[in-house]
Amino acid sequence: MAFLSAIVPFLIAIVILFRLYAKFKLSYWKRRGVESLPTDAIFGNFKEALLFRKAPGWFLGQLHKAAKSNATVLGFYIFHKPCILIRDPDIIKQMFVTDFENFSDRHFAGSKQKDSTGMKNLFGLKNPTWKYVRSKITPTLTRGKLKEMLPLMMDTGEPLMHYLENQRTDENGIKNADAQNLSLKHCTDLTASIAFGTKTDSFRGLNTEFSHAFMDFFQGMKRMTALIAVFFIPEIIEFYGGGVFVKPDFVKTVFWNALKSREESKEKRGDFIDSLIKMKNDEQNSDFKLDGENLLFQSGMFLSGFESSATTTAFTLMELANNHEYQEEARNDINKAIEKHGLTYEAFNDMKYVDQCISESIRLHPPISTLDRYTRQDYKIPDTDIVIEKGTAVYVSLYGMHEDDRFFDEPLVFNPNRFDNDMKISDAYLPFGIGPRSCVATKLGQLHVKVVLATILREYQVNQLSKDKAILNPKSTFTAAANGINLQFKKIVS
Repeated sequence: MAFLSAIVPFLIAIVILFRLYAKFKLSYWKRRGVESLPTDAIFGNFKEALLFRKAPGWFLGQLHKAAKSNATVLGFYIFHKPCILIRDPDIIKQMFVTDFENFSDRHFAGSKQKDSTGMKNLFGLKNPTWKYVRSKITPTLTRGKLKEMLPLMMDTGEPLMHYLENQRTDENGIKNADAQNLSLKHCTDLTASIAFGTKTDSFRGLNTEFSHAFMDFFQGMKRMTALIAVFFIPEIIEFYGGGVFVKPDFVKTVFWNALKSREESKEKRGDFIDSLIKMKNDEQNSDFKLDGENLLFQSGMFLSGFESSATTTAFTLMELANNHEYQEEARNDINKAIEKHGLTYEAFNDMKYVDQCISESIRLHPPISTLDRYTRQDYKIPDTDIVIEKGTAVYVSLYGMHEDDRFFDEPLVFNPNRFDNDMKISDAYLPFGIGPRSCVATKLGQLHVKVVLATILREYQVNQLSKDKAILNPKSTFTAAANGINLQFKKIVS
């Protein structure tokens, strides 16, 4: 009893001190005159995401929507860490374009650079290294390079269609399949072919070790946990280190075998390995040499890049399955372009209505739904009294911006016509980022999506299996359906 009598006041004192500490930390934005929301004493404003109850990217969009409609910024907290959410397109442009030098680094992966296939490439590199590497990567994604990659994309579509063809049909000739799973398996084969110079068939279990490793990369719990850390709590990564995304030893073995074989054979395949060999043999920058593991890290860029376009493919199929008039118009667009140009790069480039469908799908279902930046120096937002302190995490929610009725009429309605050439697109539309740090591989991702959509829609009418909306995976920082995207595929009889 004496022990309890002594310990209880001590515990009470700790609780009181913690509450006082939390109250002070969680009043940071109020003290700086910035709008904020009610907080949890432990989790700040991010409890539902940190406990994997809500998809983190989507939940950030809910914070965007919870602010006053005229608020240009919103202060919020991840645990007790103050972060700021930008809600105004003009301020986003000012910070990410005009004042880019102060926001040239992503908050992604923290203030220190760690070796990792997921971080030491264009996604995570800090400036000025990022600028140098981008100058080397950009020439590998030109129109000419995309033309060379197109046959590889077409080849990886064959196993997907073979898989669909062999699915059981009901009495109406309808097959059921998970579009998300189809897209991710195709994405695995495409990543293997273009980024690692290795042929796989994830649908029939060929090269199963590679396929299993990368399906685990896309869907594994370890990687999902790592993503919420690198986007929202990167301080953890600074202690934990690299190698948090994929099995590094296995990836290294596949990569180096492909690179060595290509160098010895001097074969030109039209993939990224060809470009990496050229980079390796070019004059090097002493601050970041494109040799050794730095070459491997650049191939890692394609993992999340192709995953994003696979997500876009699956959700676009879902929306077209729910909107047959748009699906039919997209199919006519595909057939018309192929009839005019054949199965060529020019044909896919001419599919303008398919582009509109993709743009609208990305607006509603942004694959990477959060833009993040690290404030390099104290920054006063123009025409305000708000000063963002050095080191503050800056976020833009694409779910928030794209579903904001200040910028889009009927924002929750799928309507590809809002991207017609005659329509002005709001500056709030930011699926590929903005400014110098915008996505370098936008054209490659769009080509990937169009190849898969055209391949499927030429042969199948896609129908909804359920009227229920896809539920987002609460463990995934990137956009992903928790239970897949189950659709009906009915063979088109000409």
